[in-house]
Amino acid sequence: MIEVICHISITKNRNSFLNPAKIELLEEIMKSGSLSGAAKKLKVSYQHVWNMIDEINRVAPMPLVVKQRGGAKGGGAVMSGYGKKILNEYKEIEKQVNKIIKQINVEINL
Repeated sequence: MIEVICHISITKNRNSFLNPAKIELLEEIMKSGSLSGAAKKLKVSYQHVWNMIDEINRVAPMPLVVKQRGGAKGGGAVMSGYGKKILNEYKEIEKQVNKIIKQINVEINL
């Protein structure tokens, strides 16, 4: 069976903005409420997660993730309203692309 697989990457001025790895990270941050929790779940270093979020926030017109430094009550990270909107838009794009890819896969295997 021949199969077309598509990974969606969004760039801004040739800088990587969103891709499947970054989307997975954003989803884990939403679930765990922290960069360290997301890093553990994804089995990557905290520094790698920190750098990815810095890159996403730098390329975006507004921050997607708001980091809160540790302290007496601990730190954390939350998705901004803009971040939630962008995540939902990416998922919608992904859904539409996957419909087309599914149709293509049916046709090339007839």
